[in-house]
Amino acid sequence: MRRTSLALAAAVAIGLGGCDQPHREIMAPQNPRSIRLAAPDATFHLTESERAQLRPGFDADALESLLAHVRPEVRPTILSSFVQPPPGEPAGVLVKMGDPALQPLLDAVWAPMWELMPRDAIDREDKDFPGRELARQRRATGRHSDPK
Repeated sequence: MRRTSLALAAAVAIGLGGCDQPHREIMAPQNPRSIRLAAPDATFHLTESERAQLRPGFDADALESLLAHVRPEVRPTILSSFVQPPPGEPAGVLVKMGDPALQPLLDAVWAPMWELMPRDAIDREDKDFPGRELARQRRATGRHSDPK
């Protein structure tokens, strides 16, 4: 593995955190060696096993789209932020991509989490998790399942 690939993998791994640090981030490098592909990989799909391991509240189709837009070597690290962790280990929390083209894709992964909350939770919650504005837009247009 080349030195830049190792550095990128290390940066991605460091960016993932557990529940004890909910605001850790993956910051895509702002250079031509970005984790974003020039064009999405149309052949990439989550397996049924990977989909079955996802934590509740995340959009599997949106996650698949996000992963199709990034380089293959960083996909496992990003995916690990959304799967059930082994017992006793904290879950990863990916809240920021650092790339304006990837952030809306991450927002779409998180939007169902907001949609599961009561109507006023979007306005009351002080954590800046992704997907809030997308969930607001979906509620305004009636494209969500409102629990209350």
